[in-house]
Amino acid sequence: MELMQNYNIVLLGFLVWLVIAPRRNSTRYGELFLAYMTTLLFSVVGSSELIMVKPVAFFFTVGGVIAFFYILLRKTVTIVIRK
Repeated sequence: MELMQNYNIVLLGFLVWLVIAPRRNSTRYGELFLAYMTTLLFSVVGSSELIMVKPVAFFFTVGGVIAFFYILLRKTVTIVIRK
C-alpha cells in the first residue's frame, strides 16, 4: 500500500499539524480550535482534488487528520489519580 511507502510524509504532516494546534491552557482555546478545525477541513477538501496530481499533499493531510484526532483525545480524555 502506498501509505506505508509515504509514512515519512504522514509523520511530517502529523508533526506540523500538531505544532499548529492550539495550546490546551489558552484562554481562547474554543476560538482557536474552531479555526484549526476549519483550516484542516479546507486542507482535506483541497488535497482530495490534488490527489491525482500531487499525492504528497494527500499524505501530508492524512498526518493532519491523525494529529486532529490526537488533539481531540488529548483534550477529552484526562486521567486523574487521587490519593
